[in-house]
Amino acid sequence: MPSMRQEGRSLREWGWDDRWAQQALELGADSSKVARVIGQDRASWTVRTPSGPESARIPSASYPDPLPVVGDWVLAEPGPMPTDPWSILAVLPRRSWISRGAAGTGKSEQILAANVDKVWIVHGLDLEFNARRLERYLAVAWDSGTSPEIILTKSDLADDLDAWVSQAEAVSVGVPVRIVSARNGASVEALRDTLTAGSTVSLLGPSGVGKSTLVNLLSEMTVAGTGEVRSGDRKGRHVTTRRHLYRIPGGALLLDTPGIRELRVWLLDDGLSRAFPDIEELAQGCRFRDCRHEGEPGCAVQEALEAGTLDPERLGGYQKLRAEAAYETRKTDPRARAAAVSEWKTAMKTLKQHPKYKNR
Repeated sequence: MPSMRQEGRSLREWGWDDRWAQQALELGADSSKVARVIGQDRASWTVRTPSGPESARIPSASYPDPLPVVGDWVLAEPGPMPTDPWSILAVLPRRSWISRGAAGTGKSEQILAANVDKVWIVHGLDLEFNARRLERYLAVAWDSGTSPEIILTKSDLADDLDAWVSQAEAVSVGVPVRIVSARNGASVEALRDTLTAGSTVSLLGPSGVGKSTLVNLLSEMTVAGTGEVRSGDRKGRHVTTRRHLYRIPGGALLLDTPGIRELRVWLLDDGLSRAFPDIEELAQGCRFRDCRHEGEPGCAVQEALEAGTLDPERLGGYQKLRAEAAYETRKTDPRARAAAVSEWKTAMKTLKQHPKYKNR
């Protein structure tokens, strides 16, 4: 059996610190029952315990709320037999989490990863630049309570690298934009230098942008499966089918995720304003505090649009995300739903007084 000191050191290699130790203590658990979720596949989990990785499950008699996801710190205990999986009993309160509206209907929140310090939004330079996609990912990343960075992969395939960087910087507004290529070892090492031991970095992006390749490069070995992209549209197959947390040389932790076909936003408490600081700053000059920037008098955002200092497509992306987030809020908040209904009724009453419809 490893000593308590060895257990603590082993857990610290996976992001454990004194704050986590205090939370576990408050729950009455010792370090031998603490583990970090490093893998998830449907209803089974892999946890990193003080003695090593173990398969885990949720016992039917003890269903934790919330359900654990990769990155979570959990309280777990081994089964009665050495060959039995560990049982996950509780999830420690999360410091951060990346969430989206569940794929399909989007009627519920789906947690993609927990306790992440940084999000790498990965975009392959063999694809057409997609500003609206980057804005969406940035809003989700900022709303998770983490720090986002844009990682432009496959730089050796870019026809005009400077133009790519310029477009990414225009969208990211102060967020670091980093360039990397599997064929350029110096770029990989420069990216590695931005990592710190014990920090957790989640990689987000669609299939085929090079997330798993990046994990392998930084791991200095093949730990994540990779696949080819289609030559016609440069889209990749979903080779990564489960989320997994890897510890790489230097001590940083990389959380590889499956490619995301559809990133529905959830509530976006402050992610929207942090992803669009330029529009939020303009909005401070609007005449009305609740200005929607859709033609109201005294709208500073519309004035910037007419002056040519604001890209109409960027404003369109902002309004689309704001509408999606407001829709999600109305579904989950009865007060927001009631306010929306009241506003609609007021608008209908006003419309009926219009000379065009008054006698109808």
